[in-house]
Amino acid sequence: MILSKELFPFLKDEQVIVNNSDLEIISKSTLPDQTKPNLIIFPESTQEVQKIVQISNQYKIPLWYVSTGKNWGYGCKSAPYQGGITLILERMKKIIEVNEELGYAVIEPGVTYSELHTYLEKTQSKLWTDSAGTTESASVIGNALDKGRGLTPYADHFGMLCGFDVVLASGELISTSPSKNFHCKHTYKWSLGPYMDGLFTQSNFGIVVKSGVWLMPKPEKFVFFAFEYQAGRDKFSSFINDFRELIFQNGLLSRPHLANDFAMLCIVDRYPWNRLKKNEKVLSEEALSEWKQQHGVPDWTFGGGLYGTRQQIQAQKKLVCQHLKPYGKVRFLGDTKSESTFGKLYRKLVMFGAKLEGKSDEFIAQIFPAINLFKGKPTDEFAKQVYFKSAKERPTGPFNPAQDDCGFIWTGPLVPFSSEHIQKALTISKEVFKQYEFDFFVELIVESPRTIIALFGVFFNPMDSEETNRARDWYKTIHSKMIEEGYVAYRETSTSTGSALDGNPQLKEMLSKIKKTLDENGTLAPGRYGIFCD
Repeated sequence: MILSKELFPFLKDEQVIVNNSDLEIISKSTLPDQTKPNLIIFPESTQEVQKIVQISNQYKIPLWYVSTGKNWGYGCKSAPYQGGITLILERMKKIIEVNEELGYAVIEPGVTYSELHTYLEKTQSKLWTDSAGTTESASVIGNALDKGRGLTPYADHFGMLCGFDVVLASGELISTSPSKNFHCKHTYKWSLGPYMDGLFTQSNFGIVVKSGVWLMPKPEKFVFFAFEYQAGRDKFSSFINDFRELIFQNGLLSRPHLANDFAMLCIVDRYPWNRLKKNEKVLSEEALSEWKQQHGVPDWTFGGGLYGTRQQIQAQKKLVCQHLKPYGKVRFLGDTKSESTFGKLYRKLVMFGAKLEGKSDEFIAQIFPAINLFKGKPTDEFAKQVYFKSAKERPTGPFNPAQDDCGFIWTGPLVPFSSEHIQKALTISKEVFKQYEFDFFVELIVESPRTIIALFGVFFNPMDSEETNRARDWYKTIHSKMIEEGYVAYRETSTSTGSALDGNPQLKEMLSKIKKTLDENGTLAPGRYGIFCD
């Protein structure tokens, strides 16, 4: 059938996109391959979502759904197939409740990190929201449902969701609570019986239209610190093991990202094309070393946050120094965002000290946004690294890298937090980067004391077909090699989502049976995370 606005007479014209060029622009992603739907719809209420889903089910129209679609590097708003309808929930922006006493908010999927943070500030809340290192305009619920990560002690975003309202393929609205008057819907994560919230994360069983999200009580004291690894490659395994023990001992409650030199340089500078020799596609060790020296970038670095009472902070500082100082430099910077006279003076002293240590102005400029993130305040600064190889200048205002022709792709294998496993994952990945001639980008993201996410990424020019093909092949190869070694990604791109469960056919079959029961026609996001009706 021909999809048109007439199928949805209850929607305003502005809510339904039918123009071919608009469809192409809105659905554009940063990945090597692009898809385009027949319609894009922006519902503004749960009732509209129910009606849209019912019509989609009636006519057996595939319905891909996203919150704000700001998961740049994973698929944005694009489905893994051509055609159908894309549902974008970004206009559902209600902040229904903030419970100061019990520390949670109830929100819709269009609420962004920036909007929730601004609301908490305006109401003089004593609660912080954790923010992802991605754009501040990303959806709080959307990022959490795809198991996104932050940096504070509340970094496990899905772990902080509690109590859903969900629209099923039939259009029926259900709650994951055991009763209508359940007082602990947003305070007791496990509810009663089988755990239902988990059924709707990284799946296609229903559309979450409302959720509780736990917020972090503002600590009495906050201190930011920076670590630079200086011990040499032969000590790296020992460092990893001591780093893990620091987190096990609760000496570090935040969840830092340990960035290699190239990942850090992506943040502070543009790609140094002038440092490439003729016919080279990657920087030589000599060129990389000179570039690192220009900005004062070490082999590995990360920032961290300390939280608690003055006594608790002192104890954490002691543990941080005990475990990290043997491997490099630890600098405690305090909370340099204070606007008091002392705060402004202290900020100048931090900048002066960094300059004396050989840090460039661009490096220093990243300190303050990093401090914000560890206090739960969202920022766009780190997301702007995706313009690293772009012909366009790094933006200063609102931006959309997909529409600005930025090409990049992420994969984040889950790796046990041991030196043996991490070294193995790094060795495998370096070979793949070398094979496809991309500079080596990795961040080791602390998921817990037991697991890290090894985030690998490449930047490419989508206007260059040869480089785009190399990026596509790089992703396929590194993704499959990691799976072969038992390091499965914590989330998938729209390119690989259809094969996500191929490694466990029995599980895939079981989930497909659940899908068939809840969505007989298979209309809701077919193939998302490998779940099909048949």
